[in-house]
Amino acid sequence: MGIDDTATDLPAVRELLHARIDRSADPESGASRLRVVIPGGKSPEIYCFTVFLRHPDLAELIAEGFRGWAIGVAATSRSDTHGNLLRGLGAFLATCTAAVTPEAIDEAFWTGFLRFLDAPKSSGQPWAPSTRSYALGAVKACLHALEDHPDRAEPAKRLIYHSGMPKNPWSGRSRKTVPTEIILPQEVNRIITACLAAVRGIEARLDRNADLLAIGRSELEEARLAGIAPDHSRIPVCAARIEEAFPDRLATLDDLHRLDPDLGRKVEFLHGMTAIRETLYNSADDLVPFILLLAFKTVFNPDTLLSLDWDSITPSHEEDVVIFHGQKPRSSRTQTSTHDETEDVVSCRLPDEAGVPLGLGNLLDILDRLTARTRAIVADPGHSRRLFVAAPIQGGSAAKAFQHPMGPSVDTMWKGALGRFIAAHGLTPFSLKMIRATGGDETRRRYGLFAQAEQMGHQSPQTTRTFYTSDWVRKEGQDRIGETQVLYHRMAETRGVIDPRGLGANGRQAAATPGFLCLDPFHSPRPGQRSGALCTAYGECPSCPLMAADLASDEPVARHLSLRAAIIAASMGRVSAEQWRQKWQPVLADLDALLAHVPQPVMDAARRLRITLPIVS
Repeated sequence: MGIDDTATDLPAVRELLHARIDRSADPESGASRLRVVIPGGKSPEIYCFTVFLRHPDLAELIAEGFRGWAIGVAATSRSDTHGNLLRGLGAFLATCTAAVTPEAIDEAFWTGFLRFLDAPKSSGQPWAPSTRSYALGAVKACLHALEDHPDRAEPAKRLIYHSGMPKNPWSGRSRKTVPTEIILPQEVNRIITACLAAVRGIEARLDRNADLLAIGRSELEEARLAGIAPDHSRIPVCAARIEEAFPDRLATLDDLHRLDPDLGRKVEFLHGMTAIRETLYNSADDLVPFILLLAFKTVFNPDTLLSLDWDSITPSHEEDVVIFHGQKPRSSRTQTSTHDETEDVVSCRLPDEAGVPLGLGNLLDILDRLTARTRAIVADPGHSRRLFVAAPIQGGSAAKAFQHPMGPSVDTMWKGALGRFIAAHGLTPFSLKMIRATGGDETRRRYGLFAQAEQMGHQSPQTTRTFYTSDWVRKEGQDRIGETQVLYHRMAETRGVIDPRGLGANGRQAAATPGFLCLDPFHSPRPGQRSGALCTAYGECPSCPLMAADLASDEPVARHLSLRAAIIAASMGRVSAEQWRQKWQPVLADLDALLAHVPQPVMDAARRLRITLPIVS
């Protein structure tokens, strides 16, 4: 399989060079076996394809395709695809009595495979359409990976393009997929307000603990100089001594009794281990507000966020700019999020009692202070640089980061901490996944689908459209289409006199006269207008009580001046003198009164613009 130097990173090249197909005999039974071995981590990943060996030529093709496809793919994706191959094609081939070769595969073979996938399984029900699609997609992935293979490209291409391989037998399988629920704006404000208050409280506690430890270290040193036993009846002394004696691991009561029986007794029966650990370390509950604020800021995948380490936050070449680098699970892509250190950690509108929002740099500094001693005592040295680590405060003997075989966001320590935070602040239940969907939703509404896909690290915008398009965004899109249709219908009815194109947003298109704003264009009080229909009273806006005007911008004022000229031009034969006097003279007077409030610099700038509006009638 060829290597494209421009598209393959160094780890992928290394995987390609070392991943191999093992055709050895089983050391216990002596039977032949076929495995794909991919090195990495503490031990190599081994994927068994022995079930395919009843069809040796096809087995070699699938195994080699899997080896090529697996390059640069996350281990969880490799495992899932391997499972889909076994339960799909592997299980189907087990029902075939004769050996199947790649050359013999035709439309009849694929029809049989689809019938096998569609058939009821042991539960009495067929697989879900998406599960069936994954089983077929795993085969396609292995074959497509061989299209540039020096030896196996020809049979792979024949199977893909000339054997009748089905393209999309379960169309619409994702139509019932429900997008991740988003958090309503008022709830977002409540969450962030609670987080900011919690962070400020933690910062104050860190200051108090630092003072206590300074006192404890001083008293401990004084006792040593005086040659007397430390006063373990005081928490600062106990905390300082434990910090000194156990700098790289979490001490238990047994450790304290062995170190000094008096220390052990005082901690066990007087202070309690909880008070000592709260002075020295942070709990999982302490991390929750930091995690939530960074989730709103970065919009990272939950597992990506909880797996961040301090090395993944790097300074930019620009001053005071930091970049978050996160590895997205099930993908070889790296997500990035770039921010100014001095910017507020949140950008939503908060109540006055929330105080001044934190800067992003301040938040990271407080988090660094909070977890510094805990990072030094984590049980797994590989987690010593993780952003989010916690010590068990009320029990347990190991400090650790969030971790779980299915991803850190499944860790019960995290789920419990988040649940307690929600309950303590009376919040509506939510999850990190919902925060990510909410952030992506906001980006979609402001900048569009492709910006949302880029922010969320999706290779295909279709993924974003299917799984991260909320009902809110869908309805807003429908409303926008409806508004556009109404505006263009009015333009057609007025023969282009009221043209909404190029007027911008914020209500400028809805007003019947370009340059004005309208508070309720569907309920105009002007004569001849119908309630519920878009106003068509072109030129009459200056006299309408629902009119609003932007007198601080030169372009709207230039349109007002052009309307003035259009009204005066109508008096020169476009309308009768009596009609002009009754209808348009009052409008002109109202317009002149409005223009009298325009600042002179804006008026001078507006006069330099050349804008022409149709003559009124």
